[in-house]
Amino acid sequence: MRNLTRAFSCLILLGVFISGIFFVSEDPYSINQKQTTFGETRSVTQLIFSTNRLELKEKIEITILNSEIRNSTLKTLASTTWKFQENSNFLDYQFFNTEIFYGKKGEVFPKYTTCSSYNFKNIEINEIDDTKIIFLLMPLKQEIESHRLHSLYEDIAVCDNSKNFDTFKNEFQDDSIKILDIYEIFNSNDKRYYESGDTHWNDLGVKKVFSEIIKISHNVEELQLKESGIKKENNLILKRLGLVDKTVFQNEYKINFESNDNKKLLIIHDSFFEKFYVSEEFLNEYFDSEFLNWSKFQNMSKSDANNLLKEYEIVIIESSIDTFFEERVLVFSK
Repeated sequence: MRNLTRAFSCLILLGVFISGIFFVSEDPYSINQKQTTFGETRSVTQLIFSTNRLELKEKIEITILNSEIRNSTLKTLASTTWKFQENSNFLDYQFFNTEIFYGKKGEVFPKYTTCSSYNFKNIEINEIDDTKIIFLLMPLKQEIESHRLHSLYEDIAVCDNSKNFDTFKNEFQDDSIKILDIYEIFNSNDKRYYESGDTHWNDLGVKKVFSEIIKISHNVEELQLKESGIKKENNLILKRLGLVDKTVFQNEYKINFESNDNKKLLIIHDSFFEKFYVSEEFLNEYFDSEFLNWSKFQNMSKSDANNLLKEYEIVIIESSIDTFFEERVLVFSK
């Protein structure tokens, strides 16, 4: 069955490739559309009979990439594949996308590039007066929900970042630097904390983590979560990649705590804090929040970064855990 699935997939991709060559959009890269290259104006048809194979290769690649039929076909195939995956517990289908792959019943998981141990001997994280730093390192979805993977991927798709995390936490956590253990928080019960049609946390995951953050920031001992009665989307990454049009919903949650003292908060973040997942309206109930993405933070000098962090009562440093140990931790190099 597996070989049959792969053979079928190859035939589909071959068909897409051929359709991309012969059935293309008129503008701007149709077969007969004339292009100016190296000072000459020639069509793709003329290039086929030329001796400049590199130029021909480039032209064909551009033509295929801009084909409306190709893009429409890929989207249809992706949607069809997802429907197969939703109802399958045995298809080991790697989707032709660089960001995600499918697990059981259409579950979406992130791909990763490296998985190695990290040596922290050249890392230094300094305390900052009157500022509490909270590290929030988000595990890959498959590290928490490996039971939703196809058996084929259980050994190759799960990177055990928890070892790096344990070393990092033991090395750097103290009174003013808190390192939340998301592995422990998300594995504490059988509830779901990641979206089924996405690689990020769901609303329960957001509120569960922030209940722990509020305990630290507002000196609260115990907090409870309850359903708000509101539904929100649960497959945003599939929709943003243009793979499906179907919308799946999840329950939204509330934290049973009202703040009379909104703390000044800076969030250094990646995609986990996009407004699709963490709304400013929610944060404003407890914090006066400002955001700084990693690309800007990584380009700051150490003195500028320290001066910035001093302006806040609370600083959350959030990152997907694999990317943190792969590159972002170097921000704290000695």
